[in-house]
Formats: sequence, C-alpha cells, structure tokens
Amino acid sequence: MDEIKNFEDFYKQKIQPSLEELDMDESAAANWKRFTWFTGAGTFGSFLLYYTKLLPIGHILAIAMLIMCIIGVYFSAKYSDRYIDDFKEKIIGSIITYIHPAAVYKPMGFVSKKEYKASSLYRRRFTHFDGDDYWETVYNGLAFHCSEIKSWIEDSAGIDYIFKGLFFCARINSAFAGGTYLWTKGNAQLPTSMADGHYRMFPMPQVQRVNTGHSGFDKHYSVYTTNVNEASMILSYNMMDHILLIREKLERDIVFSFVAGKCYIAVPFDENLLEPPKKGLRDKEEIKNYFMTILLVFNIINRLELNRLA
Repeated sequence: MDEIKNFEDFYKQKIQPSLEELDMDESAAANWKRFTWFTGAGTFGSFLLYYTKLLPIGHILAIAMLIMCIIGVYFSAKYSDRYIDDFKEKIIGSIITYIHPAAVYKPMGFVSKKEYKASSLYRRRFTHFDGDDYWETVYNGLAFHCSEIKSWIEDSAGIDYIFKGLFFCARINSAFAGGTYLWTKGNAQLPTSMADGHYRMFPMPQVQRVNTGHSGFDKHYSVYTTNVNEASMILSYNMMDHILLIREKLERDIVFSFVAGKCYIAVPFDENLLEPPKKGLRDKEEIKNYFMTILLVFNIINRLELNRLA
C-alpha cells in the first residue's frame, strides 16, 4: 500500500468535494442548537418574570417559547443526526473504501459481545456494552472485522470504563483450537480470589503460564495458554519483535489473544476515534488522523504476518 503518498490525492478527490455540503449540515445543526438554548432560556425567563409579577403576560410568552423550544429540540436532533450520518458516509466510509475498495462499512454496527467475551482480553463483567463504525474485509487472504467498542460498569459510584478503543477479530487457521492470551505485564486477566472467578469475571478455560524465551517480550507481556505447543507455533520471535515495535510506536497497552481459530486484538484509546472533529472538517490534519486510524489495522496485520497463521 502506498497510503501516505496517496493521501493528498485522496483528500482532493474524495474529501474536498464533500466539505461544502458537510459544512452546511454542521451549520444547520449548530443554528438549531443555539435556537433551542435561546428559547429554553426565554421560557425560563418569561416564567420568572410572570412569577415575580413583572410581566403579566409572561405565562403566555413562556408557553410560546416552550413550544418553540420543543420544535428546536426536534430539528436540532434531526440536523445533528443528518450531519453525523453524512460525515460517516462521506469521510469515514470514503477512507475505508479508498484504502481497501472491497471493505464493507456499517457506521452503526460493532463487534459483538460474544466475540469480545470469547477473546478474554478484558474479562471483567460489564453492565454496558456499545460501539460503532464496524467494517470488514478480506486482506492478504485474511478475513477480519473491526470496530470501536466500549464496555463499562455503571452504578451508584459512577462510570468505570473497562475497555474503550479499537477491537478487531481476524479468522486464522481453525486447527488452532486452543487459547493463547497475551496480556500486558501486571494485568493478566486471571482471578485473584474465588469471588473474582465466579462473580466478577467472564469464564475462560484453565491456562498455564508460558515463558517465551524472549526477554524483551516477557518484560512487557504475560503469556498464558491452554496448549503450550500451539502457543509456540503461533508466537514466533519475529511476531514478538513486531508486537513490541507496534506497542512502542502506539505507546499503548495493545493486547492479543488467539482463541479457537481467531485472533483478537484490542487497542485502547481514550478519545472517540471516528467522530466529527470539534475543530471542524477544514483541518486537513483531522482527516489524516482518521486515515491513519483506519490504516493502523492493516499495518498491524502486515506487521504480525497473520496470514502466516491462516
């Protein structure tokens, strides 16, 4: 892929023609939002003036303002949704299909709970699970799908995120029937008590610790597996070197698992990666950030040579 070289061409051909329409959508949504705030404040002010007897007809004005505020809420939501939908189609969808034309993009879809749990990358039980920006394709003979997802616990104490970021799944050789888990050092997803195992974590098979013999890798990762021979076939020195390189470049605690013929990879991000930028779409660097985020998935597959396992 000659992605970086082609970014300027992509921007001119696919992005610039859409910016004016997207600007209009964004402006309409912003105007209706301001209208809603104005009429909402007017409703409160009119009721207050009527209550303090400074404006005898204040209640009439307040009712009129309230009706306008309700109209504002409706159109604000309508135009905001339209802007987001157009942004996803014209920006994110265009990037994905430009990088890989065969890709299928579903803005409102996301990786399933079933696959998230099967990966055992984050075993803590959650109360909420959500995501968006699902896409799938076959690249170098490897079928994979990816999306943003987030899992969290919400209770009286507040919100506690378990995972938030990019999560993807590639189908490798079904002959790898066991499970091999690459967790970050000090964060192995194993129970520390009986209560953890029964109530706080999703179930997984019995595993044993693996010493990879790669001192640099073992410094950053703890490897556990249900099948030591299978794990040794999957984890080549070359793959471990590239995992460390990816981790260093991203500066993130990226984790991996190979379970029942599938490879799962989770890359944590605090920010919402593929949402409309607050700075506006005229900032080319924002578009390039989206471009590089999508490209990241392909680069990881290349670096790890996952097609070797297919």
